[in-house]
Amino acid sequence: MKKVPILLKKISRKENQPGKLTIGLIGTHHGAGVTHLSIMVASYLSEWLGKKVAYVEYGQRKDIKHMQHLYEGTYCSAKESSDEEGFFLIHRVTYYKSVKPADLSEIIGGSFDCIILDLGMDFTKNKHEFLRCDKKIVVSSLTPWKQHELERFYEHTCHINQSDEWQYMIPFVEKQGIKQAGRDFRKQLWRIPYEPNPFSLSEETIHFFQKII
Repeated sequence: MKKVPILLKKISRKENQPGKLTIGLIGTHHGAGVTHLSIMVASYLSEWLGKKVAYVEYGQRKDIKHMQHLYEGTYCSAKESSDEEGFFLIHRVTYYKSVKPADLSEIIGGSFDCIILDLGMDFTKNKHEFLRCDKKIVVSSLTPWKQHELERFYEHTCHINQSDEWQYMIPFVEKQGIKQAGRDFRKQLWRIPYEPNPFSLSEETIHFFQKII
């Protein structure tokens, strides 16, 4: 799928809208793809819509720290990062690493247009923060050995007020497969376009985000 040129992005992106948007993403199991999708969303909001975006890795995880070390000198530089403050910049997105609950309110109260809250896979522990988000995204799988995790999560949360508005997103699935699963599941499931590099989005992915965000 053809990538969208940077110049076209700058010309075509929408104007900033007033108000702050918080997007919470949570997985039904380990390895569902929450972090990858979260980076894709952050890239879309920043590069395409021109938003000032904060990506928050909530809890004591190390994925974003490893990403910083991997991409330092390529996408981010030492001048754009702070190990003491626990953040770094890539493509105008501020990435906060291993954020503790006590520090979250300060980030949300900052001058960002959008907050991407990567909540990992522990819904029980992170339920409160997930429910506070304006938009709620659940990432799962339709592989035969993981589909039960999707069913388990839905059964555990379907009684929650307005949970019918949550968006369920699935990576690595064919279009026909997700349509059939949606009919079986009696709920709309969204197919995440394949995007090996979450910092460089294809036209298909951009059109996808235009529908859901």
